[in-house]
Amino acid sequence: MKRDNNYIAAIDMGTSTTVILIGRRAENGKIEVVASSVVDNERDSMWRGDIRNIDKIVQSVHRALQSIEDEYRFRVQEAYLNLSGKHIKCDCKSGYVSISNSEGEVRREDVDRLSNDMRNISVPAGEVIVHIRPRIYKLDDDNLSSEPIGMIGKRLSGEFNIITAERSKIDLIYRCLRRVGVAVADVVLSSLASAEAVLVDDQKELGVAVLDFGGGTCDVCIYHDKSIRYLGVIPFGGLDINSDIRSCGVLERLVERLKIKFGCALSSEIPDSQYVRLPSINNTPSNEISQKQLASIIEARLEDISDQLLAIIEKSGYEGRLAGGLVLTGGGANLNMIKEFFARRVDMPVRIATPDLYVTDDTAERVASPQFSTAVGLLLIASSIGRTTSVMPLRPAGESAFDPYAGVSSDDDYGNESDFDDIGDNTTPSYGGGGFGTWIKRTIGKVRETIDPEDKLEDDAL
Repeated sequence: MKRDNNYIAAIDMGTSTTVILIGRRAENGKIEVVASSVVDNERDSMWRGDIRNIDKIVQSVHRALQSIEDEYRFRVQEAYLNLSGKHIKCDCKSGYVSISNSEGEVRREDVDRLSNDMRNISVPAGEVIVHIRPRIYKLDDDNLSSEPIGMIGKRLSGEFNIITAERSKIDLIYRCLRRVGVAVADVVLSSLASAEAVLVDDQKELGVAVLDFGGGTCDVCIYHDKSIRYLGVIPFGGLDINSDIRSCGVLERLVERLKIKFGCALSSEIPDSQYVRLPSINNTPSNEISQKQLASIIEARLEDISDQLLAIIEKSGYEGRLAGGLVLTGGGANLNMIKEFFARRVDMPVRIATPDLYVTDDTAERVASPQFSTAVGLLLIASSIGRTTSVMPLRPAGESAFDPYAGVSSDDDYGNESDFDDIGDNTTPSYGGGGFGTWIKRTIGKVRETIDPEDKLEDDAL
């Protein structure tokens, strides 16, 4: 079948959900989202942004791909993929080059040469450079506020954010995608994609921190003077809140609905007299949980997260310099009164962002949740550098709709894995250079089914 090269596919493999979007470039730099799918991941398939059980995550990606094929008649053969996890590191390195032409005019090849030289720096064994992002350029002894192309000088120097990740974790992602017959166009850090999906240039100039509140981690990206100044990962997320709630005797299948429907980030806002009745089990008397107690559990974990956020901002050197405030996105940003909680903790303006600014008006509803920020950001990044991915029209009726193991050699059938000790591949994938422009939109886990409004947590299975 003939591929359609007008489309871009993005896969956001998160700890709690897998999101797939297909889009194409529209007018004014926007993205038309033509297909979307969100599926819940099985428990323990991902942990802190890393694959824990490859069989389970392959099944989740397979279900999301199958949904795209069944509902929208697209088959994804190549996609941009997110990268997250506490193994990601960000370091600052500097370098310089002499201007290559006799007129002393800085040209694109000079800037590219400086950036490429950064790829030759030494990184710890087992790690690989994922992104190189400029922080500041200098021409001779003058600091520059923009890219120096066209300026006159003799020596071009710069400081760069060198973002690295563990090679084994990336190899596992590539292996997962191979098992569903999808090639990886490039991997992009989740925090970069989400930030570009929810920020405008003015915020980046003033200074802003983006907190992508995921299921397993909270990714932090700090901008100032239109450049990325710091990246960090907080090893807590929405599933940690769920685990805390579960310790109070709440069934796992009810925890997320309980948190979304009755949970609150500020216990001081909840009266002592409000309770939620939990369903009975095997005709035993039903239990109750105080909504104030529930809020206290949530608030305690959010205090841990906000403490680490403040530590990251302080470490970045931009404490008190983020006039653009804090932007919350990701699935965890759906929590009741989370904006008010962070406003009290960080002492700066706070807003919750959905990735609809750079999506066409007629398709914005498909991504009208913070859950979609990372995937929309991936689409915008690819679009900004003129890249597309392989998307094939639906096969004729009668052919097999989708075979997740088609074209996969037997040595790739690894079975059920729960760790990363033995990757088993001798080849190293190409991780891409990643040139990124203007991106913008999406990240928050699918809100699960609503609960009976009369302060009773009903479960259909009981």
